[in-house]
Amino acid sequence: MVQGFWYNQDGLPLQYGTQKAIPEVGGDFLIYGDTREIETYVALVPTQFGTGSIAIPAAPTSFSGTGSPIAAGIQSLTTLIPLQQTAVNTGGTTITFTATQMFIEEVTTEVLIAATGGTSLSIGLVTTSPGSPSSSFVAVTPNGPNTHILNAQLIAQQTPVGARVTYTRPGTSGFNWGSAPGTLVAGGGDWVGINMPLVTNALTPLPTAAWLSAIASGTYTNGLIKVRVRYTLYGNINV
Repeated sequence: MVQGFWYNQDGLPLQYGTQKAIPEVGGDFLIYGDTREIETYVALVPTQFGTGSIAIPAAPTSFSGTGSPIAAGIQSLTTLIPLQQTAVNTGGTTITFTATQMFIEEVTTEVLIAATGGTSLSIGLVTTSPGSPSSSFVAVTPNGPNTHILNAQLIAQQTPVGARVTYTRPGTSGFNWGSAPGTLVAGGGDWVGINMPLVTNALTPLPTAAWLSAIASGTYTNGLIKVRVRYTLYGNINV
């Protein structure tokens, strides 16, 4: 059966054939308290789990919103992260929450198979733009595209096996636990360690959640990493 993908009339992305058989590699995991966690594999080259199974395609080197989910860098269609629906509450002498606030606490990358050949990896947020006669994937705005979660993490942080970097701020904020312990390295995404800004995409209604989209730079010849995103919804919890 051939690989296939299409949007139905409700604007929902559907897969069929061999593409539907690609394993889901991400998920939400229970953490007691207010913090929530998303974890996903990012395949830097085609990766097959088990003999005879369908290989997970490698992260693409450019974003395409009019093709399949993997062409848009989407790692898992069942794993989404909430988006900010109102302007950020900046507080004052009295703080009143009338809507949920979204705060990304940290992003961690962990190397399972050392990377070779490529240059860097970025991870952003992607949503759906309903349209007629067809829909498309679009990068969430503001910031980005493809840099909300991870912004050009260099291959030096994707080796050796076991290398771990934790980002708590945008830019050069990654604490390297691996090959150079204690070193701050670049790659922190635009929205890491800040209250997520109000989504500004020209969509009605505004999207309430987004997929993680991984885009590679350069041609990787090896590599498999795990990415964890820890976030908090606080204030008037309604999602």
